[in-house]
Amino acid sequence: MTSFSWALRYEALMAARRRTVWVTVLPLALLTLLLSVFSPTITGHADAAARTGAAAVLVNTFCALGIGIALTDRLRQVLDTRGLPELLAATPSTLLARTTGALVGPLLTALGPVAVLLLLYAGAVAAISGTLAPLGSGVVALLLAVLPAAAFATALGGLLGVLMPVAVARGVLVVVWLWACHFPPPFSPVPTATGTVLSPLGGYPLVAWAHAPAVWATREGTGPLRPEADGTTAFLGLALVLTATLICHVLGHLVTRIRRHGAS
Repeated sequence: MTSFSWALRYEALMAARRRTVWVTVLPLALLTLLLSVFSPTITGHADAAARTGAAAVLVNTFCALGIGIALTDRLRQVLDTRGLPELLAATPSTLLARTTGALVGPLLTALGPVAVLLLLYAGAVAAISGTLAPLGSGVVALLLAVLPAAAFATALGGLLGVLMPVAVARGVLVVVWLWACHFPPPFSPVPTATGTVLSPLGGYPLVAWAHAPAVWATREGTGPLRPEADGTTAFLGLALVLTATLICHVLGHLVTRIRRHGAS
């Protein structure tokens, strides 16, 4: 636990000092806030809590992907043999602690401003509407949809980053994210994860627990992977996204371990 905490702190600090993280994440967070305030897709909902839930869909569309893009190279940095990474490699810290720290530390750093803006928006909607429901919706969306989506994007980006050049990995991540989140069945020429319980967009948890409009769950599709959104299917969707995140991280760790042994 001590080695993991040190790896976590180091990786979080390195992410905070990297210009790439802020140049990628902050503009997308501000764009999301702007759309949430002025887009009729969000403001057109009479239910204030639904506006917050719909805003969380935008957060996962832009910000979760942006976090994954910004952090695609973090797992690759564990392979670096120069400077402090070399010093960390000489400590009793395990490689698993370092690769996990390379996922969690930068994720928390990059997600920080996104979480603040989402909660500020939810608080503003709550104050204007005179009810705490939007704020509750924002907290639920952050914990049960935004955080899992950002974790999955980071883990998948990290895995792709150790399998191929970082620039290529970022392009592949964008394509996979759009396929899994925004290729609805009526418009997709190929089978798509969009609108299913497999989608990292978090539509089922957002609809069931954060009052998002129902369309963000099934995306007008039908079939066994697109059941009606309720507490059970929302929990299933959340569990599947977390499982996919764990699988991507474990595979990224194994690839990193193999490459380190090959280099030595």
